[in-house]
Amino acid sequence: MKTAREDSSTTTNPHAINVLLAYDTAGTCGAFLKMLDRISTRLRDKKLFNVKAFKFGLLEQIDPRKWAAASADETELAVVAFGEVGAPGADLLRWVENWAARHEGMNAALGLLPMGALPGKSVRRVVRALRDIATRHGLGFIYDAEGRFNLLQDAGTVVA
Repeated sequence: MKTAREDSSTTTNPHAINVLLAYDTAGTCGAFLKMLDRISTRLRDKKLFNVKAFKFGLLEQIDPRKWAAASADETELAVVAFGEVGAPGADLLRWVENWAARHEGMNAALGLLPMGALPGKSVRRVVRALRDIATRHGLGFIYDAEGRFNLLQDAGTVVA
C-alpha cells in the first residue's frame, strides 16, 4: 500500500482540470496563470490545473481536427483571454467552434476573460459569439463579470 501512495505522488494529479488557454499577449497569459495559481493555493492543491496555453495567431494556424487526434485532447475547459490587443477575430472564433463541436456531450465548458480597458461593443460581440457556441454544443459557459456588462444570464452560464 505504501508503494501505491509513493507512485501516485509522482504522477500528475488525476483530479486536475485540463485547461486550454487562448490568449492575445504574454501579459494576458501571465495574469491568467497567476489567477489559476491563486485558486490552487486557496484550495491547498499545488497542481489543480493542467494548462496548455496558445497565442491567438498560433492557435488559429493549428488544424483542430489534427491537433485533437495527435494530443488525445482531454481538455475540459477552453478559455479565451484577451485585453491588450483587443477582441479575437473570426479565425479564432471558428477554431473555438470546432473545439466545441469535438467536446459536445463531454461535460466541457467554454470561458471568456476580457482584461483591461476594452471597448464594450467588441467585448459584447465576443461574449455573444462564445455564449452561442457553448449553447449550440451543450457546453457550460463561464464569463468574468468584471467587464460589468448588462448581459442576461442564460441557463448554463456562470458569471464569476
